[in-house]
Amino acid sequence: MNTNFFTKTSLITAGFTLASLSLGVNPSMAQWNYSMDSFTDGHQADSTVGSNSVFEFYGMAMMEKDGEVYIGMNSNLGLDGASSGLADDGIISYGDLFFNFTGDGLDDAAGNLFAINFANNTNSGADRAGVYQNVTGTNVAKQNSGFRHLNHHANKVNGLSANQNGGDGANMGDLASNDAYWQSGIAGKHDVVTSIASGQRVGGINMLEASTLTSLGLDFASYGGVGTQTFGFSFDRSLLPSGDFIAHIFAECINDGMAMTGNLASADVDPESVPEPASILGLLAVGGVMLNRKRERHA
Repeated sequence: MNTNFFTKTSLITAGFTLASLSLGVNPSMAQWNYSMDSFTDGHQADSTVGSNSVFEFYGMAMMEKDGEVYIGMNSNLGLDGASSGLADDGIISYGDLFFNFTGDGLDDAAGNLFAINFANNTNSGADRAGVYQNVTGTNVAKQNSGFRHLNHHANKVNGLSANQNGGDGANMGDLASNDAYWQSGIAGKHDVVTSIASGQRVGGINMLEASTLTSLGLDFASYGGVGTQTFGFSFDRSLLPSGDFIAHIFAECINDGMAMTGNLASADVDPESVPEPASILGLLAVGGVMLNRKRERHA
């Protein structure tokens, strides 16, 4: 249906970009941008949800600095995945991290996605870690005894979350689990994209430990992220295009997932073209209503 899902965030993005320029800050993400997920919607086969689930995702963050893009994640799931007798191969790992710059919904963007394969023991169609372009995605939840679709996950965890820990139930960070962006993934059986099916590898990634990310200013704990695992990776900025994007990642079983909305600005923005302060304030006023989930902090 080719509906543009970025319209609601375009003014906000413009406002932050202009404000960054006026303050002398590199407009291309000279700060960590956090997307914090619900802390009570990671599910486990024994109907455990929340912090006691190995599949609880807490948040992810992104920063562009000195020609590199940095990604950080905080969750209970390690890079090697979790052992499970319910999975065909005995391990449930991470899916791939997808980036959609097209402005279309996830189904409509098939073949034009970017994705990053980074975890171990995955069911991804990627043959090695790295950044991929022209990606078509697939769903591997069935072979991991996972949820059929996002409604299935939400319906299951919402009741369990309320009973076990008074939690706020399922969401996907910057997007609701029933946001129109997911298209058929909301209720279509094994439709939501979890993993790379095909694509062209355009470059590698550098894995980063928690201590390195901390030295770069990453601080999930300030936003409540207390997952047992903090890790990340970096890659050359040139491997992704510029513009508004939606990024998402799921556990292969869809026992949890999270999404981020953001913008990668062009590296050649002219610092001389600084707008008047009144224009900046006007844009920020329009965008202020969307700040409840999008949190930004200077590195």
